[in-house]
Amino acid sequence: MANTNDLLRKRFTEACAERDAILAKSAPLRQQREDILAKARKIEQTAASVTEKIRSVEAPLYDLHNEIARISRALGGKTAAE
Repeated sequence: MANTNDLLRKRFTEACAERDAILAKSAPLRQQREDILAKARKIEQTAASVTEKIRSVEAPLYDLHNEIARISRALGGKTAAE
């Protein structure tokens, strides 16, 4: 009759084999995901450079919006030409 340690070692080996089989099955999917994420990162980097260009072009808007708001308040909100 096998003792407890022998049974545990046997199950350990079986469990490790099951784990390895599952990981082997999921490995191509994990690689596919990594490939997709790598493409997404490249696109994101491209978008980031465009975002910086937008910020540069729109930098004067902050002060312009403040000026527009001050004028609107000074006119009591009546900004339409009569």
